[in-house]
Amino acid sequence: MDATLKERVDLLHDTNQINDEIYHRLPGIFDEVEKYLDVILTEENAGSFASHVSVALQRISENNPVTEISDELKSVIEANPKYYQFAKEVLSAGSLNVDAEAAFITLYFCLLTGEENA
Repeated sequence: MDATLKERVDLLHDTNQINDEIYHRLPGIFDEVEKYLDVILTEENAGSFASHVSVALQRISENNPVTEISDELKSVIEANPKYYQFAKEVLSAGSLNVDAEAAFITLYFCLLTGEENA
């Protein structure tokens, strides 16, 4: 994990925005995302993504995921079904519905790869 991105994750953990389990899962998740998207995650290109996925995982762990999907996000999902499926896998939470959380992560995947207009 990029050192500047690690600083962000450390801060989220140190301020109790994410628990120990999520903190320890994030490096593996970031590695998966880098391989899948063929990008290198840094603070510059992925700081917001790192914060969002961290807090999303925390909400999911508390059985309180975001549930609303805007029409704009529905369009992103329809245009990028593979990213959406991968986002759901990254957030895997058993039987808990993570569709809306995955929709937001899909948007970040599009931004990271430059496919936001896809």
